Amino acid sequence: MPFEITVQNLPAGYAGTSVKSGEQLPVIFREFVSSENGQEFIQRLEGFPTEFLTETRSPIKPSQVDNLLAIVRSDKSASVYVNEIPLHVMVRSTRSVEAGEPVSVDDIADIERIALDVDIPPEAGFFYLFSIGWRKGLFYDFGPLGPANPPRPYDVSMLLGGAVAHVLFQERFAISNGEWAGLFARGWFPFIGLRARTNFQLLNHVRSGWDCDDLLSSIIDEVKGTSSEMVRAWGSHPVLAQSIGVLGHAVDEFLEGDAMSCAGLLYPRIEGILRTFHRDSANSSKPTQPELAELAVSWKVANDSSLLMPARFKQYLDDVYFANFDLQSGIIPFSRNSVSHGVAKEHDYNMKAAVLGLLVVHQLFYFLPSERESSDGDESGGGSPAPTNMPSEAN
Repeated sequence: MPFEITVQNLPAGYAGTSVKSGEQLPVIFREFVSSENGQEFIQRLEGFPTEFLTETRSPIKPSQVDNLLAIVRSDKSASVYVNEIPLHVMVRSTRSVEAGEPVSVDDIADIERIALDVDIPPEAGFFYLFSIGWRKGLFYDFGPLGPANPPRPYDVSMLLGGAVAHVLFQERFAISNGEWAGLFARGWFPFIGLRARTNFQLLNHVRSGWDCDDLLSSIIDEVKGTSSEMVRAWGSHPVLAQSIGVLGHAVDEFLEGDAMSCAGLLYPRIEGILRTFHRDSANSSKPTQPELAELAVSWKVANDSSLLMPARFKQYLDDVYFANFDLQSGIIPFSRNSVSHGVAKEHDYNMKAAVLGLLVVHQLFYFLPSERESSDGDESGGGSPAPTNMPSEAN
């Protein structure tokens, strides 16, 4: 049961900067922070969470808090739940799973929402502190408590799902621009089709200045082991199913070690998949390559907390898959354009090109909406703000 308390003052948020008396004060009324934010995270915890926990007179010490939810109403009443809210995470699976079967992080394609056992009214302010192992996250939103502020417009369970994704996969969301450039330069991406440990190894290679291709042999073996599951998934998708004959044959060639046949089939077909989605979406824009890349991630792009990394995958499609070539200078990366124009270098029709093509197709499987998602509106797509700092001037 929650502790029912009355607060002396309605919380507005945290000061964005230091100001003198009489100066304008920017107030952060909605924000997500986690243990990776260090001292900033500690300062947030020592604010409202500590204040509310003290008001409950609970025997639980701050060091013993696993989760803490406070719902604050405009009449200054608040319900505080201390270690009472279990974390039920709703994920999109990378494979078929039977009821009762153990699930690991490798089975998580994306975290779509969390299911709280408590309703958070849209007109109430709240904060939620949660733990995943040694890692912790805090999300708060006191915006609805401000004068004349409208009720909360977004789906709380979806947004908190993004916060959980940040904490559970924080190393993926901490990739710097330079590290992204390093991945793209070698043609790699933290694909959903790879195990979490493999993606961690890719990032560690980039951060250590090592060649990501050192992992190629183990990645090929990994994808060979999951290829049959991939083909079954593709065949169930309304867009990919239209190319399943070509895709299935490409996988067969990959398993037999015929990289040239596999890559030669996949790279033009990937654009064909994107064009099919463009057509089936009844999109009136011209299907240029930039437009195809943008449309591919459009179903998820509003959710920056998606493990699919929509903005970065669009960049990958633009910079790597659709990479241009310069025949005069001899700069000819292996891409859709060099393959389709018949100028790709023969030695680049290798197993790396083949496995990357398969991983791109599988990434698109999670990006392009299914018939169910298109008809009822997939809540894992757009429509909810990502958990980021959202400062506002104090009223």
